[in-house]
Amino acid sequence: MYLMNGRFYGCKVVVSDLDRSLAFYAGVFGLREVARFNFTDPDITEVLLEDETGGRRVILMNSEVLPVPSCPGWSPLVLEVDDVQAAREELAAAGFEVAFEPVGLGPLSIFMAADPDGYLIEIFAGEMVIDNLPTDQKIPHPVPHIHAAK
Repeated sequence: MYLMNGRFYGCKVVVSDLDRSLAFYAGVFGLREVARFNFTDPDITEVLLEDETGGRRVILMNSEVLPVPSCPGWSPLVLEVDDVQAAREELAAAGFEVAFEPVGLGPLSIFMAADPDGYLIEIFAGEMVIDNLPTDQKIPHPVPHIHAAK
């Protein structure tokens, strides 16, 4: 029963360049650093980022011993916005990769962008009502070009 009443706190993302990722999440999403933890044995730095309400959180993790994950498993961050097209234009204008252009999925409009390490960020607008989503609609899969060998 405790787990069913729990609340998701946020997510942790392993990043290759802490400063570059801080600039991305602060600049694009308006998150600010609220705490920094430096662990030893192994050396790992975690930076907690939040919005002004504390409702949106991302914890960036950086260490020489933590590899940045890649395929086959991918876990996009998901962000709800009021206007998908405006969000897409803002990201592109800031020089960040749009993984795939906005598409309609029933009552939703969705696109994906990539952070500096290639983590996908799914950005959607519209009412998330599962019963209204067309389960037979196919949309382009965004991952292959983002996670291709560099």
